[in-house]
Amino acid sequence: KSMEYSHDPLGEEEHSDLTSPLRQFAEEKNLGGSDPDEEPDETGHSKVEDKGDVAPFAVGLNLVKCAVGAGSFSFPYAFVQTGVVCGILGIVFFAAMAAYTMTLLADAEKTFCVKRGRNLLRAEPGGLVTRMTYPELMRAAYPTSMLGGANYMVGIMYGTIVMTSIGICVAYVLFITSTMNHGFGWDTDYLLMGLTLPLLGLALLQSFKFLAFTSVLGDIAVVSGLVGTIWGGLANGRGFTWPTNIPAFNQQSGGDVPTGLATMCFMFLIHMMCLPMTQSLKGDMKHPRKFHSVVYVSFSFIGVLNMIFTLLCICIFHSDSDGISNPIIKNLDKGAPLQAIRILLCLDLFFTVPMVLAVGREILETSTLHMLGMGDSSAQEENDREYGDIQRLPPTVSKTTVWGVRFAVRALMIGLILAFSGLAIMNSGVNQAFSDVIALIGGVSGSLLGLILPPLLYLKAHNNWVSAGHLAFLIFIVIIGWGLLGSTTYFTIKSMAHF
Repeated sequence: KSMEYSHDPLGEEEHSDLTSPLRQFAEEKNLGGSDPDEEPDETGHSKVEDKGDVAPFAVGLNLVKCAVGAGSFSFPYAFVQTGVVCGILGIVFFAAMAAYTMTLLADAEKTFCVKRGRNLLRAEPGGLVTRMTYPELMRAAYPTSMLGGANYMVGIMYGTIVMTSIGICVAYVLFITSTMNHGFGWDTDYLLMGLTLPLLGLALLQSFKFLAFTSVLGDIAVVSGLVGTIWGGLANGRGFTWPTNIPAFNQQSGGDVPTGLATMCFMFLIHMMCLPMTQSLKGDMKHPRKFHSVVYVSFSFIGVLNMIFTLLCICIFHSDSDGISNPIIKNLDKGAPLQAIRILLCLDLFFTVPMVLAVGREILETSTLHMLGMGDSSAQEENDREYGDIQRLPPTVSKTTVWGVRFAVRALMIGLILAFSGLAIMNSGVNQAFSDVIALIGGVSGSLLGLILPPLLYLKAHNNWVSAGHLAFLIFIVIIGWGLLGSTTYFTIKSMAHF
């Protein structure tokens, strides 16, 4: 079927359930007493903004850059934890699940936008529905989940995003610390203290245009890191041999398998970036299947790239006296080219920290300003009109106070990141801390945002009107997500608590 069919917002004429809201909205022409001969834009589809201007290839490249990075150097160790065959199956599974659940999340957001557009068509013909963030999507799906005058489902989402933002930054700081400690012998305490002021300075930047160069730096660092790891291993006289000392399936108890799988979650389940990605795509509302194609192609490439890199690494480094390290670059020697690769990777993550931090700190800053009565009046009016569950907040004009709040929130978050990093090193050691943190973030945040919520939101958007087989599959994904979240949390905390 043609993807250009304007009556089909999902672009899935042959697959869509006739009872799905998007299908209903696209086919019903007589809404709110309008003329049944009017154009199909009267379904509410035309009331949703569609300002994306990024080409599919660029969106796919951005997805790849989000999923391929420092975490890729943890895959070889994850294979040691899970077993080689189990690790291969894990990459295939999580690449497929990440792509599929991203399409579920993107379709759910579009469905709720079209629903809102249909309502706006009747109430305000000249209005335009703005696209949703992940928390706004939660609010639309669970509008009656109220506690103390606030939507607790939105609160859970905000809390998860803030904790994920801090957790990823902690993982990046631990990567920098452990890499510089192993490669150059620098003391971890001095490293953490030395990072304090530079990270705070980056966090205080009001615009990331000054960090535009880091996009190229990141590309160079990751590519040189992946290629340099293989080259560095072979240059030292190692060869390719199948890792007979690593089992196909790790059958030992102790939680290695779920924590290894959680590492894969950390890399693949990047669903915090899903909605910004789909909304940036040119013609996303008019031709939603474009994003489906972008996602499946991107995650196929991500899966194959990580698979090849990981298998090469375990075939090269499995016989090292200390085994395979996490990250794998610890297995490399200390020649000048390899030291340069270490520095590039650390610089890339150093400049990435404030960008990741921005996702969480914007939530904390906005919430703090609202509690102090400094909310933006126009935004507040729109929120009240749309949801009616937030109290009126008088706006103020004290720029000094606003700046003070922002400084306090950013300084607090940098302090927490460095404190958690230091505690993780003290508790687990510089070598194990990085593994524990990415397993915890991947298992908890990745499972929740990438496996549990997308199927539930999709069902909410479609009023649970899906086929029995589709429903069973969605429930299966949710169960897998809960199982991974629970097992990862338990075993990682057990490892960190040393019991």
